[in-house]
Amino acid sequence: MHGLTVVARAARRDYLAVYGLKSLIASTVPRSVLQPLFLAYLGYLAGGLEGRRFAIIGACVHVLSLATVVKAADSMTEDQAFGTLDRVRTSRPGLTLVQLTRCWIYLVEAVASALVAVVGVCAYFGEWRLMVALLQGSGLFVLIALSATAFGLAVAAVAALHPASAVLTNLAVYALLVLCGIIAPVDRLAEPVGVVSQMLPLTHGAESLRALADGRPWAAQAALEALVGVAWLAVGLLMLRRNDRRARRLATDS
Repeated sequence: MHGLTVVARAARRDYLAVYGLKSLIASTVPRSVLQPLFLAYLGYLAGGLEGRRFAIIGACVHVLSLATVVKAADSMTEDQAFGTLDRVRTSRPGLTLVQLTRCWIYLVEAVASALVAVVGVCAYFGEWRLMVALLQGSGLFVLIALSATAFGLAVAAVAALHPASAVLTNLAVYALLVLCGIIAPVDRLAEPVGVVSQMLPLTHGAESLRALADGRPWAAQAALEALVGVAWLAVGLLMLRRNDRRARRLATDS
């Protein structure tokens, strides 16, 4: 536990070194608002005011993936670039626990970004009731962020050690945008694709928030989101452990 505490503190220092206050204000905050605004306009063009409301909720949920999928995987890529990945592998906690512990700071950024998106986008469109409802559902944003973090762990296991890491992680984020009912309902997708969407994070979380905002029962969708997150956590941990053993055997970190 002491070793993981050190990792958690180091993750915070590393994060602030790369994403300082000026960077957060100049890039992270504007993107957290402008991207959902763009997606909300797409929803409006597709479905009028109802489509815009649908897309606002989905877009604020999708913001979570920017930190939990892309930035979390970057930490492993940077280890390889700076020649420290082998030391992480041979540390007492091991790569799997180190990477999982590092993710806490990106989880915090993800939730904060989503709440900033809720306030900024809803205020822009004058959706005050929707803003209040979504802020009351902050706990659901935390749940979805945890699910997305688990998915990001699996993505990192595949992408972070690949030369095209940035491309692969961004492809994963765009796949979530298309497949998880962010702008349009999942039932408009072709049946095989719709089945895949049910196994991805964000899908059930966005539906739980829409149900909450509409005053409908939302707990069942939230439970499904948690189940999806647990499944992806298991996949991510298994893949990281497998890749760790392979890297130790073949010395593939350099």
